[in-house]
Amino acid sequence: MGSSLYSIGLSGLQSSNARINTTGQNTANVDTEGYSRQRTDTASSPVGGVVIRDTARLVDNFVSGQVRADTSDFSYHDTYHSLMTMSDSLLAEDSVSLNGYLDKAFSALQNANNDPTSSSLRELAYSSLNNLVNQYKTLSGLVTNQENLVKEQLSTSLTDINAITTKISDLNGKILREEGLSASPANELRDQQELLAKDLSKYLDINAQFNDKGLMTIQLMNGQPLVMDQNPTELKVVQNPLSPKKIDLVVSFGNYSVGLKTESLGGSVGGLVDFRTEFSDYADRTLGQHAIAIADAMNTQNAKGLDANGDFGRDLFSLGKIDIYSSKDNIQKLSDISVRVSPGEASKITTDTYELSRTDDNRFAITKYNLNDRAIGQSTVFDLSSMTPDSNGYYKIEELGLDIRVGDLNAIDQDDVFRFTPTANAAATLGIQAKNGDALALSAPVGATTNSDNLSDARISVSAVTNTRPDSSAFSADGSLYPSSPHQIYFTSPSSYVVRDASGTELASVSNVFQYSNLLEQAGLAEDAGFDVSVSSMPQQGDEFSISTDDVGPSDNVNGLALINIQNQSLVEGKASLTKAFAGFVSYVGTKTAESAGHAQSSEVIMNDSINRRDRLSAVSLDEEAVNLMKYQQSYSASAQVVTAARTTFETLLGIMR
Repeated sequence: MGSSLYSIGLSGLQSSNARINTTGQNTANVDTEGYSRQRTDTASSPVGGVVIRDTARLVDNFVSGQVRADTSDFSYHDTYHSLMTMSDSLLAEDSVSLNGYLDKAFSALQNANNDPTSSSLRELAYSSLNNLVNQYKTLSGLVTNQENLVKEQLSTSLTDINAITTKISDLNGKILREEGLSASPANELRDQQELLAKDLSKYLDINAQFNDKGLMTIQLMNGQPLVMDQNPTELKVVQNPLSPKKIDLVVSFGNYSVGLKTESLGGSVGGLVDFRTEFSDYADRTLGQHAIAIADAMNTQNAKGLDANGDFGRDLFSLGKIDIYSSKDNIQKLSDISVRVSPGEASKITTDTYELSRTDDNRFAITKYNLNDRAIGQSTVFDLSSMTPDSNGYYKIEELGLDIRVGDLNAIDQDDVFRFTPTANAAATLGIQAKNGDALALSAPVGATTNSDNLSDARISVSAVTNTRPDSSAFSADGSLYPSSPHQIYFTSPSSYVVRDASGTELASVSNVFQYSNLLEQAGLAEDAGFDVSVSSMPQQGDEFSISTDDVGPSDNVNGLALINIQNQSLVEGKASLTKAFAGFVSYVGTKTAESAGHAQSSEVIMNDSINRRDRLSAVSLDEEAVNLMKYQQSYSASAQVVTAARTTFETLLGIMR
C-alpha cells in the first residue's frame, strides 16, 4: 500500500513538474514570433497514478493553412497596389501627360499653316514635334524604370525564397533525427518550420503538407513542387528565347528543372509578375502603338505634299527595327527575316505578339497572342511563293498591316517559329527624321484653277491627295504631272463633263452628274491619278477647270491642314484618336490602381482575422498561463504531500514490524 501510494505521489510530482516546465516554456516565449503554445497531456495509469504522454503544440493545420493563404493574398495585392500607385502618380502629372505635348505640336502646326512662308513658325512646329518625340521616350523610360524595379525586386524575392526553402529542407532533416531519437515531438523545430512556411507564403501562394514521415512538403497551389522532403531546391528566372521580356520561372532540383506556371502565383512574386504583364508590358506596347500610329500617319500625309523647297515631303519620323525572336536552333535564320509596318496601315497594328510559322510546303501563317500568351482569333494564312514582293523584297500582308521579308523561303522549316511584337519598344525608338521645319510639306503637290470666262460661280479645289509615287500616280519624279494624266475638266452640260490630258485628249466622260465632289473618282481616274478635285456648286455648259502643279503658290496650306486633321482621326486600331487613346490608357491605370487599393484593404482585414483565429488557439496568454502555473504548483505540492504520507505510512509499518 505504501509503495503504491509512493508511486502514485511520485507520478503526480513528475506530471506536475512537466506541466510547470511546459507553462514556463510558454511564458518565456510569449513574444517569440511563430511560437505555438504547448500542452502536456497525461493519462490515468491502470496500476495507479498518472502517465505523461507527450508535450504537443496547440495548432490547427486548417487555420494555419488559411493564415498562409490570406497572407499570400494580401502580399499579392499590397505589392501590386504599391507598384500601380507609383505608376499612377507619375502618369497623373501634367508635365508628363502626352496629351499636352500633342496639343502643343498640332497647335504649332496650325500656326505654321497660317503663314507657310514663315521659316520661324516652321521651326517652332518642328521643335514641338521634336518635343513630342522626346516625351514618348520619357514615358517609355518611366515604363523601363518600372520594369527594372520589378526585376530587382523579383531577384531579391527569389533569393529569399531559395533561402527559405533550403531552411525548410534542413529542418526536415533535423526533425527526422530528433524525433527518431526521442518519443517527444520536435515542437520548437516544427514551429520554426511553420514560421518559414508563413514567410514563404508572403512570396507565393503555397500548400504546405506533411508526408508519411511527418515531414513538411511545399507545393504551389497548382500542385507544382517547391520542397520535397529533404531535397533542397532553387527557384530561378530563365530567359524565354521567343519572348525575352516574359518572366519564366523554373524550380531546379539539381539534376533537372521543372517549369512553373506564372499565372496565379500569388504572393508578392505573383504581384510582380502580373504587374509586369498588366502594366509594364501593356504600357510599353500601348505607347508603342501610339508612336507607330502618329509616325505612320504623319509620314504618309507629309509625303502627299510639298515642303518649303518645293520637293515632295519625306518622312518626318523614324521608327526602330522590329525585333524578331526564335529558338536557339534558328538564330542563324533571323538575319533572313525582317518585318515592318506597311506604310499607311498603322491602324491595323495591335499590341499583340505575332507568331510566324510555316504550315506546309507552300503556305505560312501568322497567329496573334495577347499579353497572357493566349492565341486570339484565326491565324492569317498566306503563300509567299505566289505573292509579288516590292523592290526591297517585302511582301505585304494586307490583313495585318505588315510587310514581311524572307530572304530564303527554303530555309524555313515547318517546325520553325518566329515571334515579334511590333509595338514593343516602339516608343523608345521613335525618332525625328526631319532635319528642320522646311521638311514640313504644308502645300498640296497639285492645284486647280477656275477659268475666268466661266459662266457659273462654281470654284474648283483639290479635295484629296492619296498618292504621289512616280511609279503609281500622275506625279513624275520632278514633281510635275505626267502629260497623260488629268489636266482639264470641261462641262458639256450642268450634269456632264469630260476629263482631258495635257494635249486635250479626252480621258473619260461622265454624265448624269448630281454631286460635284470627287470628279476624278466619278470618272474612274482618281486611283491612278493619286488625287481628286471637287467644284463648289453646279457649273454651266462650257465651264472649264484646269489642273496643274504650277497652280500651287508658296502660301498654299492644303496638305498642312490635312496634317493638322490627323489629331482628330481614329488612328489607334481605327477606333480612337491619339488624345482619346492616351486618355483611355491613363484611365485604365487609374482604374487598376483604385481596384488594387480596394483589394489590398479588404485582403488585409481578412488576413488579420485569420491571424487572430490562429492566435486564439496557438498564441500564449499570460493570464491563462498564470492560472495554470498556480494550479500545477498546487498539484505539485499536493503530490509531494502524498509522497510524504506514503513515506510516513511506510515508516509506521516498519515500526510495527519491529
